[in-house]
Amino acid sequence: MDEKKKSEVSILLEYVKVIVLTMITTFILLQFIQVSRVNGSSMENTYFQNNIVLIDKVFYKRQQPKRNDIIIVDYDDGLEDTLIIKRVIAVGGDHLDIVNNEVYINGKKLKENYIKEKMDTEDLSIDIPKGKVFVMGDNRNHSLDSRKLGYFDFKDDVIGKVFFKIPF
Repeated sequence: MDEKKKSEVSILLEYVKVIVLTMITTFILLQFIQVSRVNGSSMENTYFQNNIVLIDKVFYKRQQPKRNDIIIVDYDDGLEDTLIIKRVIAVGGDHLDIVNNEVYINGKKLKENYIKEKMDTEDLSIDIPKGKVFVMGDNRNHSLDSRKLGYFDFKDDVIGKVFFKIPF
């Protein structure tokens, strides 16, 4: 009887260790990675409503943003902070033109095989300051992005880079 009780206590302690270790590991991971759900159609056909993505919110912020990175931006709409998923189109130091529904970066036409459909938008010409990013959704005709919101501060507004889509 004594051996059985010791065995039960031993098993219980193993369960407690596993649970505590899992909680500690999860807490540490969530300091570096954020799990987010796509809300809306602005990134179709790359990401769809309710896709779940993982975001690198530490290591990405230690480097310079790159064109074509898919990022999560904290956009303050005046009522609440809203996280939006967008593609980096231009970075600090770039000159961006949108002419006749085509995007040009530093005078070169951008090849955009990822957009859902031909863009229908107003012409725009803007210099992107250092430390800022200009972002747009891949579903250009249904995207609230830098064309209306302006560029975003990389340090203060960008949460991180999407690095994985959970495949279900």
